[in-house]
Amino acid sequence: MTAYNGSMKKFGNKIHFLGIGGISMSAIALILKSQGYEVSGSDRTRSEITDNLALGGIDVCISGESERIKDADLVVVSAAIHDDDRELLLAKSLEKKIITRAKMLGWLASGYKKVISVAGSHGKTTTTGMIAQIFMEAGLNPTVHIGGQMSAIGGNVHIGTKDYFITEACEYVDSFLELKSDISVILNIQNDHLDYFKTFENINRSFTKFAKNTKKGGLVVYLGDDPHANKRYLTRSISFSVSGTGAIEARNIKEYAKGKFKFDCYLLGVKLMKIRLGVYGGHNIYNALASIAVALEEGIDIGYIKSALYKFKGIKRRFEEYGTCKGVKIVHDYAHHPTEIRAVINLAKRITQNNLYVVFQPHTYSRTKTLLEGFKTCFIGAKEVCVFKVYPARETPDMGIDEKELARQISLSGQKAFSFGDYAEMKEYLSGKLEQGDMLLILGAGDIVDFCNYFKN
Repeated sequence: MTAYNGSMKKFGNKIHFLGIGGISMSAIALILKSQGYEVSGSDRTRSEITDNLALGGIDVCISGESERIKDADLVVVSAAIHDDDRELLLAKSLEKKIITRAKMLGWLASGYKKVISVAGSHGKTTTTGMIAQIFMEAGLNPTVHIGGQMSAIGGNVHIGTKDYFITEACEYVDSFLELKSDISVILNIQNDHLDYFKTFENINRSFTKFAKNTKKGGLVVYLGDDPHANKRYLTRSISFSVSGTGAIEARNIKEYAKGKFKFDCYLLGVKLMKIRLGVYGGHNIYNALASIAVALEEGIDIGYIKSALYKFKGIKRRFEEYGTCKGVKIVHDYAHHPTEIRAVINLAKRITQNNLYVVFQPHTYSRTKTLLEGFKTCFIGAKEVCVFKVYPARETPDMGIDEKELARQISLSGQKAFSFGDYAEMKEYLSGKLEQGDMLLILGAGDIVDFCNYFKN
């Protein structure tokens, strides 16, 4: 792709997005539209996101070649677009300027007075949402670019003022290295995206580069409990912790309702406030601490922080309840990494009255293969695991292992697991197992969310 760093105005006003239905691409497109650019795009499938883009005045072409690409001054490409994509080949043949989504996000962020970027192997979307909620509670009206649907902003983007740009910073293909931030948040560093990084050392190296990209005088917020992030970066930094190793700490952690927590927040040993979280899950204590660190850096009053973190009800597809069916509670979560799955199963076990049944859709063949050892044991606590066919995203089956092999490996570890290739077969099987008071937990970052309503109907 063309490494272009100048003003987009140099090429005119027309910007075309390939893969515009992506959660990040769509948010960027809407922000550019609000700034007066003529925006169009295409995607393989129609979705709620593409429908909303069309309602917002953006011309979206589904499953075909858009005529708009011929007039485009600039073409933006998501990581999900393959090199042999017809529109991409057309753009190249027309000698269009082509840049990546990450490059566009970096350029877009550079137009704001302060940039707050949230990185980490897990928790990026939720923490971005928490920070956004706090800033909105304080009346700061930030512009927000988030990798999920947040009810408080009515979607995956909030177009505010040019004072603050709050964004999720994805590490895949080193996308986050395009961002120059005033505050850089590192929630945790773990093995993932090994199809690109190959080794954990490369992952760790990229996060270090992300921290060093922080602007002069800026701040790095990092998890003191993470042995890989637990270091002084080459800029101002502050750590958060639940084990007493951070400048910002959670102490006296208590479960005030099933699956919901409260704690005392300390700064350098001095108690600042009591926090009561409105979202489920002990893992969200870490996300809240990171959010508090950002808010304190910007001088936000603790009253706004406390209020916002209690009001924050999470992100769509993060432990989202889909009602009940014949006395069975149905819950969906985006978890697709072993660490995330363990945390969600631990939360579900706290809440469910009886047995926990899990449906899991692996996300990409390569992740399934490279993180196999973690997948074999992360479902402990579930009565049974139904492994649905792999969501391939950008991949082909030869890049890893499939659902049948994953189910077999889980079973060899002593956990009951079965693989399924279609919804009807899986629904029939589960219907014969589930009883009143059980929970059906549906996990995965792909299209498995559709099974929630399919099971109920």
